[in-house]
Amino acid sequence: MFYPSLKDFLKLSSQGNVIPIYKEINADLDTPVSAFLRIKKNAYAFLLESVEGQEKIARYSFLGSNPSLVFRSKARQIEIIRSNGKKIKNSISDSSPLDELKKIMKDFKAVKVPGLPRFYGGLVGFMGYDSVRFFE
Repeated sequence: MFYPSLKDFLKLSSQGNVIPIYKEINADLDTPVSAFLRIKKNAYAFLLESVEGQEKIARYSFLGSNPSLVFRSKARQIEIIRSNGKKIKNSISDSSPLDELKKIMKDFKAVKVPGLPRFYGGLVGFMGYDSVRFFE
């Protein structure tokens, strides 16, 4: 069974536009890595584990694939591509790539759902070593 119900989903939609739809899966015979290998169909798949402190096993595993948007920045070139391959931005920018990401994030308002971890989805990615200059 998927959660939330349609009725609850419609209620939550008045609070924001990012609403998790989830299903708990009994995965006694799976590991996070084996599940990841099954969904890894493109270059943008990911597996995040929620290990904290001295824990050896993560409480949560977050898997994703086929993102709705890809954001790339190299030198001053910024490229934003939708999942259908359509480029929605391909330009030279004098601003920081982080400023461009903030603009994108303003379009999304996540809804808090009791019982789910603080992170249940959203922007996931990586930054190269050279991006440290944008944080200084």
